[in-house]
Amino acid sequence: MMGQNQIQTYINNFRRRITPFLLPGIGLHCKIFPSSSGGAILVFKIGVNIENDDVYEPESPSLGNALSKIEQRAFGGNLEGFKFGGTNVVLEQNQIIFIKDGTSEEWTDKAAEKDAQSVLSPIGRGRK
Repeated sequence: MMGQNQIQTYINNFRRRITPFLLPGIGLHCKIFPSSSGGAILVFKIGVNIENDDVYEPESPSLGNALSKIEQRAFGGNLEGFKFGGTNVVLEQNQIIFIKDGTSEEWTDKAAEKDAQSVLSPIGRGRK
């Protein structure tokens, strides 16, 4: 099972990678939903005057159970049946949701860089 230090290191690396692309005054708050079966869900809220803060929620038995505690529009129904592998990204209005399994390679600095690029790429494609 992963520890809070590994999750926090990933969050710090992700924030370091994405902050240069944010306008001044834009914050990135992270709510962490760890899973005892491995992995965690990270919900980053982005916006003006949002504190760069991290809040850990109580551990859930599975990623599906953790997902049921998050206000999101991508998944519905019985979320307990969902099985997630690797990193899954959901972009919604003012939030980025990462559903990450417990394998160590999903929590490295290289993974944080890749995840930041996956979020920034859709934004860049909209520009001409």
